[in-house]
Amino acid sequence: MNLLTIKKPITTIYAIALFFFLLLSSSVSLATNEGPDIAPDEIVAELKTKLKLDEQQTKDLTAALQELAKKLDALIAKREAAGEEDDPHEFIHGVKDAQKDYQNKLKKILSSSQMDSYNALREKVIMDAMKDLAAIKLMDIQDPVGFSDDQLDKLTPVLAESMRGFMKIAWKYAGERRIRLGQKIRIARQLKEIQHKSEKEVKQILTGDQYKKWEELKKQAQEKK
Repeated sequence: MNLLTIKKPITTIYAIALFFFLLLSSSVSLATNEGPDIAPDEIVAELKTKLKLDEQQTKDLTAALQELAKKLDALIAKREAAGEEDDPHEFIHGVKDAQKDYQNKLKKILSSSQMDSYNALREKVIMDAMKDLAAIKLMDIQDPVGFSDDQLDKLTPVLAESMRGFMKIAWKYAGERRIRLGQKIRIARQLKEIQHKSEKEVKQILTGDQYKKWEELKKQAQEKK
């Protein structure tokens, strides 16, 4: 994911599906390096405390997560087995169907207030991941642009929010075999709004000379497309 001009919000369809699965199914830190192999019991143990789940809710949520994990594992295994004949659209639709089924189960398991808390936890996990990624990317260009550590701290949430916006759009339209003209126009407008807001905030944080260097790096990135 390019920092200054994001070529694709998520570089591959496979990556976005797995990334979304991790964020979707867990309020736990994304420190795991084992891909989608997440233990439902560990996730539920944390959610039990944070959402104040009773025993039946704990049991039902564990079962829902186990079913989700099995579906994702089956989709991934099918994709890997297909090799070059794999249909990425089918994979993404399978992931979305699994996610939708899981969300429907959650709504039946959790109370309205618990569901709100769950969604807030999930969003926090997503934004924490975006901030970590943004900080790493910013450190890569800190010397060329010449901004301070304090400026880096201010830029991090700005770029994290921008990447989050791109991710939402990417996931919404992922798996579509054909995007209609009206949808393309809507996407273009949404992307432009995100970019405009980000650029405005970046300009307020950087000095004039720093922003000029920032724009030069952006131009270089665009020329590499």
